[in-house]
Amino acid sequence: MSRGLGWRVYTAAIRRKALRLAGRDADPYPARPPGTSLSPSSGLLAMTAARRLAFDPNDMESWQARARSALAEMLGYRHIGRAVPTIAVADCVADAADGETGLTRRTYYVRAREMCDVPVTLIQANTLSEPPPVFLFLAGSTSGAHIGWGTARLPIDHQRIAIGADFARQAARRGYLAVCIEQIGFGERQEKDLPRRTGGPNADPAAHALLLGRTLQGLKAMDVSAVIDWLCGPDSPHPIDKDRVFLFGHSLGGTTAQFAAALDTRIRGTLASGSVRRLQEVLSTRGAGNGELAIPGFLEAFEIEDVLALIAPRRFVGLSGHTDHIFPYEGVARAIEAATPGFAALDAADNIQAVAAPAGHRYYARESWEAWRSLIDPDCGEDPHAPW
Repeated sequence: MSRGLGWRVYTAAIRRKALRLAGRDADPYPARPPGTSLSPSSGLLAMTAARRLAFDPNDMESWQARARSALAEMLGYRHIGRAVPTIAVADCVADAADGETGLTRRTYYVRAREMCDVPVTLIQANTLSEPPPVFLFLAGSTSGAHIGWGTARLPIDHQRIAIGADFARQAARRGYLAVCIEQIGFGERQEKDLPRRTGGPNADPAAHALLLGRTLQGLKAMDVSAVIDWLCGPDSPHPIDKDRVFLFGHSLGGTTAQFAAALDTRIRGTLASGSVRRLQEVLSTRGAGNGELAIPGFLEAFEIEDVLALIAPRRFVGLSGHTDHIFPYEGVARAIEAATPGFAALDAADNIQAVAAPAGHRYYARESWEAWRSLIDPDCGEDPHAPW
């Protein structure tokens, strides 16, 4: 590039940045002609009026069988249904995040599928009953599974733990075998082998999965099912109460919790925090750069209320803050209201609930445990360390 041409490029870039900083229009393209619709997202969302596999309250059991199979195919979800082996075990250490005694944790690496090992960390009380109920924990996208047992490895972790994001540790105090599942793209499962990566932790695995006819949500739901297979198999370090396997997920983890519970009926109750809203509403307000919702054909066949209807008659709670900027409580309430007829058709209208929290997009320990005890697991124990 010649010196004169380089200077013109440089000054044009400075001028555009100055316009933006001044709050002025820096769009170099002409105004849209009246009556035109040029936004790609608007055109795509306009195609989602009909849902081929919307749930039918008059034929729920038959619909669930068809829809669960169709959703599994769409996601590329394959439940192998076999014993999952332990590949490696980390040394057992005391849960010393805050000097607390009485809890231990240990990390196992389980082979979910070929060349795919999932770090699974168990947190338990030293006096754990046998067989214990299970609390599966899926963290949000700001960190990794370690936040569940109260260890800070990233700067934002300190703030999350301070407001009660250490749900696995809280569950262990209440008598559960708490199981933290490291999700694709986060914590120990960050992409470290690609020489060059696209922005965002999951953009690359999502795109690669699509090339193989799979989806990120399908793979993540498969991980959850594989962990349950492992806990029920010969390599499990504990016998478990198979009738009390529960799932908690927040934000990105809450989205996976909904799909995993819809596909795996061994999950008896699910609380999805900061993650429930009709997908058409979500996509009309934000992009999808992380690839989490890249599910070909989903909105042509389903909406999120159909996914929730696949959970019926098992128990489900959707919880969000009133001012959550992604999943506001009003959106949760709409999705839950839309799914309730499906639960009612199976005499389980009381098994689905929307819960409001007072602020924005964050973990809510008090409200979550109140809802948990009220609906998900009334036999839940007490946490002697709870500040409420």
